Amino acid sequence: MDYRLKIDEEVIAFHAEKKDDHSIALSRDGRIADVEYTLVLEYHQHLVIDGCPLNVFIARDGNTKMVVIRGVPYYISDADALDSRSRGKKRDQVMPQEVTPPMPAVVVRILVSPGDSVKQGDGVIVVSSMKMETTLPAPADGKVRAVNVAEGDKVMPGQILIDIERDAAAPSG
Repeated sequence: MDYRLKIDEEVIAFHAEKKDDHSIALSRDGRIADVEYTLVLEYHQHLVIDGCPLNVFIARDGNTKMVVIRGVPYYISDADALDSRSRGKKRDQVMPQEVTPPMPAVVVRILVSPGDSVKQGDGVIVVSSMKMETTLPAPADGKVRAVNVAEGDKVMPGQILIDIERDAAAPSG
C-alpha cells in the first residue's frame, strides 16, 4: 500500500507491504527495509530495522502523532488527510495546542510560565525517561495558557503538560 506522511514539514512517500503479523517491508526511492515490530506498551514499540534494534515512543496529539526516536520528537501526520482537511478547514484546527509526553517520564525543568509567548519549536518543558532527557517543543506560535505539572512530577503519554493558546494571526505550519 502506498503512503504519504508529513514528518515535521517534509512529505515522504513510501510503499509498505505486510509480510506477517509482526513485520513489514518498506520501500522508498528504490531502497527496501525489512521492519519487525513488537508492541511493548500502548505508546512504546520495539522495532528491528534491517537487523538494527530501535525503541520508538508514540503519543497521539489530535490528528498528529508525536514519535520520539533516540530522544528526538517527530510530528507525523497523514499528508493526504491533511490535504483534504485543508480544503474545508483552517489547517490550525487539526494541529495540537497541548504539549504531552511521548512516554512515561519525570518532569525535569519547566521552561515557560502561563502568559509567556512561544514560537513553534521553542522548548517548553524537559522530561526524563530511561536516563535520557527530552525537550518537548511548542507545537505552534502562541501564548502559554496553563502549566499543569511541577518539576519532579511523574507524567504519562496523553497527559497535557503545557496548554498553548494558538496565535490567531500566526501562520500554522
